[in-house]
Amino acid sequence: MKRKGYFSLLTIIVLLLSMLPAATSFAKTSTRLIVHYHNKTGIYKGNLEAFPLESTATGTVSEKTTDDYGLKMTFTFPDTRDNAYIGLVAKEDSKFPKDKRYVRLKNGTAEIWLLDGDPRVYNEPQLIDPSIILKKDNKAYAAVEDLKDLLNLTYKYGKNTYKFDGAAVGTADILTIYHDRDYFEINVNTNRIGSNVTSNMLNEYTELVFNDVDGFKQNGNYYLSVGYIERLFQVGSLAKDGQVFLMKQQDVAYDQLSYAKTPEEVGFSSEKLAKIDDYINKQVQDGFPSAAVIVVKDGKIVKESAYGYLKKYDTPLVDGQYQPAQLLPRSEWEPATVNSLYDLASNTKMYATNYAIQQLVSEGKLDLDQPLCSFPGWENYRDSYTVYTGKWTLGGPGGLNKTPRTGKETVTIRDILHHYGGLIPDPEYPNKTSAGALWYQNNDPTNRAGIIDIICKTPLMYTPRTTFAYSDVDFMILGLLVEQITGMPLDQYVEKNIYKKLGLTHTVFNPLQKGFAKSQIAATELNGNTRDGNISFGQMEDGTPVNIRKYTLQGEVHDEKAFYSMGGVSGHAGLFSTVGDMGVLTQLMLNGGIYNGTQFFTKEVADEFTTPYDPDPKKVDSSTIGLGWRVHSKSSSAYYYFNWGPSRSTYGHQGWTGTLTVIDPVYHMTITILTNLRHSPVVSPPNGFAGSNYPIADLAPISGLVYNALNDEKLQYSPDAPASVSAKGTGTRTIDLNWNSVNGADSYNVYRSTSSDGSYEKINVSPVTANSFSDTGLQPGTKYFYKVTSINSVGESAPSTPAEATTVSVPEVYDAIGQLIEKYSSTGDLNGSLEVQLTNSLKQSQDQYRKGHRAQAIKSAKDFLKHLENQGLADQITAEAKRALSNEIDILIDALMD
Repeated sequence: MKRKGYFSLLTIIVLLLSMLPAATSFAKTSTRLIVHYHNKTGIYKGNLEAFPLESTATGTVSEKTTDDYGLKMTFTFPDTRDNAYIGLVAKEDSKFPKDKRYVRLKNGTAEIWLLDGDPRVYNEPQLIDPSIILKKDNKAYAAVEDLKDLLNLTYKYGKNTYKFDGAAVGTADILTIYHDRDYFEINVNTNRIGSNVTSNMLNEYTELVFNDVDGFKQNGNYYLSVGYIERLFQVGSLAKDGQVFLMKQQDVAYDQLSYAKTPEEVGFSSEKLAKIDDYINKQVQDGFPSAAVIVVKDGKIVKESAYGYLKKYDTPLVDGQYQPAQLLPRSEWEPATVNSLYDLASNTKMYATNYAIQQLVSEGKLDLDQPLCSFPGWENYRDSYTVYTGKWTLGGPGGLNKTPRTGKETVTIRDILHHYGGLIPDPEYPNKTSAGALWYQNNDPTNRAGIIDIICKTPLMYTPRTTFAYSDVDFMILGLLVEQITGMPLDQYVEKNIYKKLGLTHTVFNPLQKGFAKSQIAATELNGNTRDGNISFGQMEDGTPVNIRKYTLQGEVHDEKAFYSMGGVSGHAGLFSTVGDMGVLTQLMLNGGIYNGTQFFTKEVADEFTTPYDPDPKKVDSSTIGLGWRVHSKSSSAYYYFNWGPSRSTYGHQGWTGTLTVIDPVYHMTITILTNLRHSPVVSPPNGFAGSNYPIADLAPISGLVYNALNDEKLQYSPDAPASVSAKGTGTRTIDLNWNSVNGADSYNVYRSTSSDGSYEKINVSPVTANSFSDTGLQPGTKYFYKVTSINSVGESAPSTPAEATTVSVPEVYDAIGQLIEKYSSTGDLNGSLEVQLTNSLKQSQDQYRKGHRAQAIKSAKDFLKHLENQGLADQITAEAKRALSNEIDILIDALMD
């Protein structure tokens, strides 16, 4: 019996463990992180530190050595999960000594390669066979054909099937390269490239589509510079000892964002990035309201800028009634800053609701395949509870089919996230004319029973899982589910469990209720939700107009359902934020759910949520939807906002108020663009705003300019040697050298020998950054030979052609001093008894030197110096003459004493 009872208890424990989320791992063992670190100097301190995520303990160094790559250190971590995240700080990094980077163990081990001054994390360097490399202008070039296996490329040659950069169809020779989900087309005769070109890109903003490529065709192959290979395929490169290595990136989570000192630190051109400023400022000058932009790459903030004005219009209040909005005097326009809050509109879906859902799924608190009607409070989400009313009658003006669409009971949370639940995109609940019996307004965000009941009554527009229908109601439902599962209002849950832990202070719902002033927030529609008087919500039963805002909106969510039906807190809209906070929120996805030392959701969940979906597996490659996230398709015209630069692995979202987030895992980059384009007059009722007529309103051209600002310039070889080196003896112990500047050289080394074919010794202690050098402490009257080399980050050039020079001899110094006495006597700069004394002392010293009596020669030379310093004769010599003769006699005495 005891044995049977024990077995039953064990069975219960096993069952309980089986119910825990799959992502959780309890396997603890002695794990290790192997770090390879390379810098240009070859000098290493071993000042690296490693530690597990969410732990104060540091790893134990079990190995510290150097190898051909550089420093190698192994850290061990007892009692750590074999799939744990390990943080690393390379304190001796020349640019990023404080950065924390997290990598994940696999089966208890992680091995990473780091480059000094590079924030990325790499796999083991892969050598490019030296025999396939061509050198040109200090760059290494490799043929695409030879990189197929190294970079997992496929390629084909053919003619252009569309007008390629002006070339008519069928007239250009095109090399198409396929890499993962991306493809690149190169005109091998003009060296121009188009990346992931779609029909959208050929019809708009064509100046952003085609670019120069650093490559050339030779002997039937097409060669790309290693710098361009690095740019195109987002790999690292290392040139070392005359060899070139490619380095594929590993997944890495950056603990916190920090500012790049210069855009060039992470591969951007400052000059090209400045074109974004010109582009936006021109449209602001032409009347566009405002915009703010942040660009983050490899954990570094590359650009954070604001443009224009948060508010230019306002509605006067006269006798208690709002009058039509008027353009304010320019002095009252409120300028935008990077700390200004913007209405994110549908980006709320991702950075509030989706993040909450992803967290709950990671914690095992939400099953995506559970039907909505099985959740408490949603029991009425059934076909039998549906009400057809207002616009939403069968065959009515709302677009419902005459035959009812059924299947509510089968709709799962996964269907809703995919926007395949069949729901009406916008039932217009606050508009009594449109919604009919589904009309609902309520300004209390804690009272949710009414809106849940209305959603349960709302008809389906499509049969579930048959048609993609982007619906706000989907995320209204999801936000309500978060509240029900957590027992907290949505805003309180995300602000406490996500935003606060991320360190964010400017991401909130209902900002005017959270301590923010209107002047901190971008205004949206000019006359409430009336579209400048073109829209009303109908009348109540007593004939009074249905509540609708008529004042300029600033600090209140623009979206009608979020404001009137959800009290400003909804899963589909209502969140406000700044570009700075959005930089962090978007980085969280690239980090796989980790930030600020905390894991908010698992990487497995993040990957699942960004996986493209279509009910028909054959159509997945053309899908632009994941679980909530909008994703770039692989094979179609793609999600419009992800054209003009982003990789085909990009995901993010767009918002109706004029917001866009772009998250590109291939480039390890995020872009957030916030605008208030709706803060402009309606010029084409009901929804044609003047702000929509500016190119910036399409948002995508800005991200296109960002991608076009990425650099591809990189040297892979040491520079050439200086072409002309000259040497001249300028003293008994000094020879001065000069040489020409060398393109690509950062500094120079100088080598010396006493014979033309002898061994040369480096004589400069530190690299010479000028184009000249003085070699001192030499033997008088001796011939020396010199060679100079050029240095850059890659290495050192071959030596220059030798230059030779001879130091000045002692007799030459005597002659030089005598010539100076004659010169200054003739010009009147030297006269009187001092001239006689100097002449006699010089002659006595020279006579003693010729007789081999160096001690007496030195004494007479010092007498010469004493005469010069005689204050009683100071009026017989000018300062210039005294200085020149003093310098020469010092050289003579120094030479005689050797």
